[in-house]
Amino acid sequence: MKNKLSICFGLAAALLMISSLTFAHHGSIVSYDITKIVTMEGTVTEFQWRNPHVYVMYDVKGAQGNVVNWGAETHSPIVCENQDGWSKSTLKPGDKITISVFPSKIGTARGLLAKIVLNGKVIIDDTGRGPQAGQ
Repeated sequence: MKNKLSICFGLAAALLMISSLTFAHHGSIVSYDITKIVTMEGTVTEFQWRNPHVYVMYDVKGAQGNVVNWGAETHSPIVCENQDGWSKSTLKPGDKITISVFPSKIGTARGLLAKIVLNGKVIIDDTGRGPQAGQ
């Protein structure tokens, strides 16, 4: 009886640890406000093609003319490549973009990528992510 209880407790603890790791990685709904989309025009400063997510860093002029560096995260490189048709050279520093993000809930200049328009062409449109954002 004691052995069965130990096994059950061990399995429950392992399941709890695994599910918390999964939630931590796929916690976009926790970090970003997926009920809101912010659209801005900016200039790419960095395109980070790395796991677990691709990042687009870009400068945006604020209301008072000050430059704010924003960052947007999106899918993994393999998903960007296979589903979105992106490569390491899709964006380059200096590219002018119109970008939409689901903004950070804590008000930082970060967001979950929703859409990018480059040279008048939509290169990604994840605006339909809604409640499934980041999954």
